[in-house]
Amino acid sequence: MNFTKVKYAVADRVATISMDSPANMNAFDATMLDELVAAFKMAEEDASVKVVLLNSTSEMADTPAFSAGGDVKAMYDGLNADPPKIDDFTEAISKMANVSLAMKKMSKLVIGAVFGACVGAGFNVALACDFVIAHEASVFMQAFVRLGLIPDAGGMYLLTRAVGTNKALELCLTADMIYAMDAKNLGIVNELVEGEAGEFSAAVAKRVKKFVNGPATSYAQMKRLLWESDFKNFEEFVKAEVDAQTICGKTADFKEGVSAFVEKRRATFA
Repeated sequence: MNFTKVKYAVADRVATISMDSPANMNAFDATMLDELVAAFKMAEEDASVKVVLLNSTSEMADTPAFSAGGDVKAMYDGLNADPPKIDDFTEAISKMANVSLAMKKMSKLVIGAVFGACVGAGFNVALACDFVIAHEASVFMQAFVRLGLIPDAGGMYLLTRAVGTNKALELCLTADMIYAMDAKNLGIVNELVEGEAGEFSAAVAKRVKKFVNGPATSYAQMKRLLWESDFKNFEEFVKAEVDAQTICGKTADFKEGVSAFVEKRRATFA
């Protein structure tokens, strides 16, 4: 596949999938979402791959980001088209769900390396990883309510399993920023790394190498059993999630939230 917004490389039994759209902080559009699903499929089918690393190429950018979430500018343009492109919005939400599903269903470990902003759907893609390493300066946010939306990419399903139902709902309702240390204490992040970008990359490589040297069959069977115990209805959930998000996407609140974001002002909801 000819990747344009994702970089894919395999070395030393590790498939590295890097989100590569630093100009918009790795915001998810249809192209990136399709490429991510394709990359995870390639990694799953490659017998030489033992571990998958999901990161971004923006660690050295002025505003580093794992992902800023959905492409709000694309949403704004779609809402202001004549007629509004609601079907495009629904399709994008379905593609978001496909990314998280691909990660949870694959047999190989997915290690997430979060450096910088991890917001909205980006947060939920990080939650879909099996092990998350974050830089100390990273921040997390379930920003959906600010746009009049609900969490997508399996967000509420994944977040409740990470932090519990009440805390998950709080984070979704308030859209509060979560600093990396708090994310570690809540169980969102498994490992926290201090220092410069180079030190972060070295720490990630060290952790990934430990997993590569471990028993792949054990990893695969643990993931299979977790799917059976905790994620067996995940596919049905994301179908309901897409329906719910589509309902939200047809409201005046959504249009107001997106417009306020693009126009850099506070939203006024009905």
